[in-house]
Amino acid sequence: MTKVILVVPDPGRKKTQLQLQQQTYADWVLTPLPHQEADYLLDNEDLNGLIFVTQSHGKEVPEGHQMVYINEVLLMWHTIDVSSNNCLQARYMSFKTFVEIIQMRFDKLQSAMQNFAAVWGGLDLTKIDSEAPVLFRQSDSSRDQEDSTVCCTFERYVRLLRRLEAVLPVWPGVLECRVASYERNIINLLDSIARDITQTHRPKTQVVNSKTNLHLHYPERMVVKREGSASRRLIKYTSDRKQLDEAMKYGNGGHQLFMQPYVPEWDEVGQWRCLMVGMALFCIFIHPGSYTLADHNARVLAYGLREDGWTLNELGQLRKNNPDQCSFMIREGGTREEIARAQQEIEYFLVTTLAVFITGEEVSLSRLGLQETLQPSSLRVSARVDLSVITHPDSQQLHYFVTGISRGPGMMLYGSVSPHTIRRFALEFVRPFESWIGPRDPRPQPQPTSSI
Repeated sequence: MTKVILVVPDPGRKKTQLQLQQQTYADWVLTPLPHQEADYLLDNEDLNGLIFVTQSHGKEVPEGHQMVYINEVLLMWHTIDVSSNNCLQARYMSFKTFVEIIQMRFDKLQSAMQNFAAVWGGLDLTKIDSEAPVLFRQSDSSRDQEDSTVCCTFERYVRLLRRLEAVLPVWPGVLECRVASYERNIINLLDSIARDITQTHRPKTQVVNSKTNLHLHYPERMVVKREGSASRRLIKYTSDRKQLDEAMKYGNGGHQLFMQPYVPEWDEVGQWRCLMVGMALFCIFIHPGSYTLADHNARVLAYGLREDGWTLNELGQLRKNNPDQCSFMIREGGTREEIARAQQEIEYFLVTTLAVFITGEEVSLSRLGLQETLQPSSLRVSARVDLSVITHPDSQQLHYFVTGISRGPGMMLYGSVSPHTIRRFALEFVRPFESWIGPRDPRPQPQPTSSI
């Protein structure tokens, strides 16, 4: 039986052709599509700003195809849509239309959603609302309506989504994402996993307030970040009180400011952006450290697919013996056994950490007393776990540590690296996503008692 999924692309994914000429967007893909498929997507007004016809840019265009720039999430769902080996079908809706529909009277909302098995998309609710690509009303006052692009407040939007969850599954779960926006929950859980499970070292995190003594515990350079924020203007490398005070100006409704010691290995070696599907490792994108990029005049968006890697012991020796190595991310040489050992090491760390993290987060959410309305964690379907390395202060050995966990439709898939990877990811995504949806109860659901 085919399950129809309502796909609502995040409006922040949309771009103009002029913006795409800069070629600095890691989530946009240059790929040929059959004429009929391209025309179908281009004719859909709900997808304006997510796909454009473009020149070949020196790439081969098969007969009967045309070259397009397409956002990775649209390519992902289009791949699922045209695949003959799955039972999911995408139906697209603009965010503006979606917001209008979820404000309907409850019986009309049920009627509008009766043909869908689930909703995928919308805004990234793990981020603070001030960074949303749309402008919510500040209040219900008529004076706040002129400048807004969404006809409700952010708080009301969240309540409407919670009401929608009484009708059909919304991926990812609303409550899950809102709790995840408070990164102190994530940091505390990752700290406990590193201490008790993987027994690895992590940088210590401190909450920053007006009384924080910058040099009391951390005499060296610090990194300060606002939780729930993806904005670089809220990431400061502080070395004095003035910079710390500047970072504290950007407050946001309970989202705190954190401080961590600067990790030089992060800049020197870089990060591994690891895509997980069904709680298993799918692929790893490498992002070299800023030192390497600066030394070789490379673009900041110099991502690539990891093929072979080093074990932590090998990487430690390489940094010691050859500090001028072009890239610590790329392995040259090595036996199959050595390469397999390196892969097993990073995979074990990823799978173990993610599994324990998901369990811990689900237990924390269940303590809120809302078990009946909670879906399983969206991280069981897909996740991106970002890693870097840090030197243990006692053993002087390198350890992996998690720099971030991303989820939901806002999760970057680095489609610009390889369109084939996006297509493979899409087909791998189907089965765990279908399991997450589960069988839909066809009976009419009662309207939630909470006020909207």
